[in-house]
Amino acid sequence: MNNQALYDSFLEFGSFYYEPVDLEKDHLACMQLLTRDKTVEQLFCFPCEVYIELISGLASIVIGTPPDPADLKDFAIHHYLKLRPGVCFNILSVSDEASFYVLVPENRYTKVALREPFTLQPTPVRFNVLEILDHYYAAEGTAYRFNRAGHDYYELIYVHSGTLTAALADVSCTLAAGDLILYGPDSEHAKQLSKDEACSYLSVTFDMDLAEPERLLGCVFHCTNGLRDTMYKIIEDNAMRTPPARTLMLCHMQEAVTRLDLLASELAEERSLLRPGANLNFQSNLLQQILAYMDEKVAEPITIEQICHKFFLSRTSLQALFKLYLHNSPKSYLLSIKLQKSKELIRENQYTISEIADMLGFSSIHYFSRLFKKYFDVSPSEYARENSTGETG
Repeated sequence: MNNQALYDSFLEFGSFYYEPVDLEKDHLACMQLLTRDKTVEQLFCFPCEVYIELISGLASIVIGTPPDPADLKDFAIHHYLKLRPGVCFNILSVSDEASFYVLVPENRYTKVALREPFTLQPTPVRFNVLEILDHYYAAEGTAYRFNRAGHDYYELIYVHSGTLTAALADVSCTLAAGDLILYGPDSEHAKQLSKDEACSYLSVTFDMDLAEPERLLGCVFHCTNGLRDTMYKIIEDNAMRTPPARTLMLCHMQEAVTRLDLLASELAEERSLLRPGANLNFQSNLLQQILAYMDEKVAEPITIEQICHKFFLSRTSLQALFKLYLHNSPKSYLLSIKLQKSKELIRENQYTISEIADMLGFSSIHYFSRLFKKYFDVSPSEYARENSTGETG
């Protein structure tokens, strides 16, 4: 669960704060407590607001709502906590012991017995990267095909730049920059590079303890920024070839698979937002139709609402479809192709920059110029001058 989700979930019971409260100003009584408990059999309930400030150690709060707080939640205490009146809670020590303040305007409380003791469960590890057996980073400028025989280990392939075709059995897929694929044990697969484009990619062969890995295997993942940053760390580890670097690589591979597992979960949730019963082929074909329509209408002031109406999709479903396959939003994609089209129109030299901005649906020439400069690091007028005698990218 991410930080925002944790925050939103805790708001049911109270809020966070960051500076210690002023006891005199707020007329609060202070109790300093120490706990070594990993299990609790009762909760405390105050009729007033309660402030909890961790002093030392690591702790979690177990919390619920009356009259029967059977559905308990627990949160690691990273900030000071302010609980609403009537909330039932207790504190468990994550470290050997933890000390904390309980600050209240009145020292009256009731005890709520639990039907079953609550024990803080350690965070489960879904998988464990055990060993890295082989790793290399290749920057290839010539075409070749490499067939890899099956073995007992996992292999991760990440494309840093260019494109690479990966094949497993009779199924092949193209990986672009920022794409990643994970193969499982005993999978005979091939890598193929085109003669038309250079490619740099990372390959890591490793052993891993992973239950039910099917949802991670053989699928092309478009990396999030966090996963892309992790892959870059592994590329740096690969270059050093020292024992400390190998240790770091093992840690970064654990992080990479963790992020990949999180990405797979997010994509599974996004698929559920799409049309009920729609299979992946249908979704992919639908996306291709939408992209073709956007390309066709790129020189018109088309809106996201028009696209949704055209293809009988809600805005949420359209967002989910784009994030699932392109890891981008419809609005960002549409803006990108409009700006690319604007470069083409500028090179044709048939319209003024103001006419181009209006033709593509930008609200003003100033807004268009600012976006063009942001995307291409050159203003439209500068780009026009550079291309007056010949084209540049």
